[in-house]
Amino acid sequence: MTIESIKELLRELGFPQGLISDQTALTILALVDRKPRTGLLPGHSCLADGARIHDILDFVRLDFGRKVAENTRESYRKTSLRPLLDAGWVIRHRLSTNDPNTHYRLHGELAQLLAAEPGPERDRLIAKLRMTGKNPRKKGSSDGDVIVRLSADRSFTLSPGIHNQLERAIVETLAPALLANPSVVYLGDTAPRAGYQDRPLMRRLNLPIDVTESLPDVVIYSAQENKLLVVEAVVSSGPIDMVRLAQLRAFCQGPDQLGVHLELLTAFPSRKDLRRFVEEIAWGTGVWISEEPWSLIHFVALPIRTGK
Repeated sequence: MTIESIKELLRELGFPQGLISDQTALTILALVDRKPRTGLLPGHSCLADGARIHDILDFVRLDFGRKVAENTRESYRKTSLRPLLDAGWVIRHRLSTNDPNTHYRLHGELAQLLAAEPGPERDRLIAKLRMTGKNPRKKGSSDGDVIVRLSADRSFTLSPGIHNQLERAIVETLAPALLANPSVVYLGDTAPRAGYQDRPLMRRLNLPIDVTESLPDVVIYSAQENKLLVVEAVVSSGPIDMVRLAQLRAFCQGPDQLGVHLELLTAFPSRKDLRRFVEEIAWGTGVWISEEPWSLIHFVALPIRTGK
């Protein structure tokens, strides 16, 4: 198997064209690799047994000779692993909250497909795994793109997928309910190098615009209330835990110095999705569920009083 053959298979499976990249192909090649290796998790003899993101980066460096910096972990997580998780083709394993040994494996049927010869069995697997119908398409959009209404007279198109549909709900439902006259500052996309940025507004708010690893999924500002809403959209990974909270506070240092009030939320499609991550949610942040759009859950840390 080669990078190009994996990319061709992804096209055959209906994977969004904007997400088909060398990085995603290399991620799949790492997760199917059965070459004996050292330095993996205990009990794992090869990457196909389960690979951490660090293990995938080492595979890209050693087996393909590509220079990959360790700080590209977030790019692999957000633009390769998360879309593959959303498609149901990769499984994430985590033993406990904030487990440093979180690792990933290919879904068994995708692994079978990668090993299948042309014939009826391969055709069956292609038909079963093909994404058509897995990601509900926005009515009126022939290619499945997610069209987000930024304002009464402007819209922006994101690539297909459940994650971007959740981002649309954040912009179109949550923001108007929570903020007066909200303006979209930043809107991420699961497709590499895509997304919406209001760069003049980002500069006015003193937000960094070139550090893509630090950017949250959605940033919205209300000038009327001088309030900045920062939201992580979670379908399969990435809630605001204590580590991410520190990163987002560093990202928002500029607005904070300008006296802008900050609100940090994690958005989930449903309570079922929240239950998978509830132990990770950082104190001092909130949760919004798109299926129950008119309520917020606040994780409030009470002040500790000392003395009598």
